[in-house]
Amino acid sequence: MGKKIIVCLLAAFVWFGNMGALAASPQLESPSACLMDAETGQILYELDAQTERPMASITKTMTALLVMENGDLNASTVATAEAVNSVDPDSTRVGFEPGEQLTVDTLMYCMMVYSANDAANILACYIDGDVQTFVDRMNAKAKELGCTHTQFANPNGLDADGHYSSAEDMARITYAANQYEEFAKYSGRVYYELPSDNVISTGWQVWTKVDMIKKEDPTYDARVYAAKTGWTTRAHNTFVACSKSEQANLIVSVLGCPIKSGIFTDTTALLNYGEQAYQKLTVPVDEYKKAAKKAAKKAGCTLDTGELKAFTLRLPVGMDAEDLTYTCEVTQTGGQLAVMVAEDSRKAYTAVTNMDGTQPLLRMPVTLNAEDISSAGREQNSADTRSGMSGLIYRIVTTVAVAIGAVVLIIILLFFLGLYRRIRRRQRRKKR
Repeated sequence: MGKKIIVCLLAAFVWFGNMGALAASPQLESPSACLMDAETGQILYELDAQTERPMASITKTMTALLVMENGDLNASTVATAEAVNSVDPDSTRVGFEPGEQLTVDTLMYCMMVYSANDAANILACYIDGDVQTFVDRMNAKAKELGCTHTQFANPNGLDADGHYSSAEDMARITYAANQYEEFAKYSGRVYYELPSDNVISTGWQVWTKVDMIKKEDPTYDARVYAAKTGWTTRAHNTFVACSKSEQANLIVSVLGCPIKSGIFTDTTALLNYGEQAYQKLTVPVDEYKKAAKKAAKKAGCTLDTGELKAFTLRLPVGMDAEDLTYTCEVTQTGGQLAVMVAEDSRKAYTAVTNMDGTQPLLRMPVTLNAEDISSAGREQNSADTRSGMSGLIYRIVTTVAVAIGAVVLIIILLFFLGLYRRIRRRQRRKKR
């Protein structure tokens, strides 16, 4: 019996030791980093990920997203003088000339493989006619994606005042771009040969700056299938990458790294951490139905449990569905169920993720009783009406109060004027 107890204790020590090893945060060269699940957008690990920093050429990830979203990759365009001449001639560029006839496909390769700044500007003008209008589109898209620490000043990433992002925001932008299969086509290529056009002949090649997708490079990582580097004197080295393996599909973003090789070794460290310290967990409906109904009741509504579906997320190794809690939000059009870390599990969650666990891990649309949605709409309309009525009453009361005040003031002035006149009359009588 005593031997069994000793064996159990030793097993427990080994298990906790392994947990401690898995929970040890990766040692990074980069001051800001974010690790995200490429399938769900769930953030797994952060290091100073909300700090606003210049992001250099990973800016082109947003430019590529907007071209894929709004353009025709098989279309042709012409390089404009504005697009070509507004790029620093000492920066990375192919050297396109005004009037050069180019395909959008070629420009995307030049921008994402070679990081050509002139290609980025030409694409911006292709989408919106001029660079500034495209920059406005970039900022609107960043807001739409939930980026709260990002502002763009150009489509290429060259240093400029008011041009910055954060590791978390860049991961969100990369996640959105990665929804298009063409993103990997353009950003996962080692080199590209430009076709001939009305200016150049065949044979021109451009090569990637992403060393970790080159098989002969020491930093090569076979998991990475799409990536973009960046560097400027202000931003230092920046990087975004998408990876795929049997263990996980992940996105990495790093900013402000002092050495180029660091963005690649940091990425590998984060990918290893994501695969080792986290487990994929699918929660069936039966395991969270009761908690979801309770959350809905607390929000003052009734949940249609027949419409609930199983959901999948990633949790630190050792955590499971019992470490989750739920909140429900009612809107005029439906409801959302937020999946969160339970309060008593947040300390363990923080030890692995470097996050406090107060933000939702996942949000799911849910079906509510139609009366609850209508009630929410009526309450909102009622609140709006009350607000309008309150405003009207306030204006009426204010007007009346001002009028009364004016009358009172006039009465007081007349009283003192009469008193003054009486005093003057008495003084005149005494002189007589």
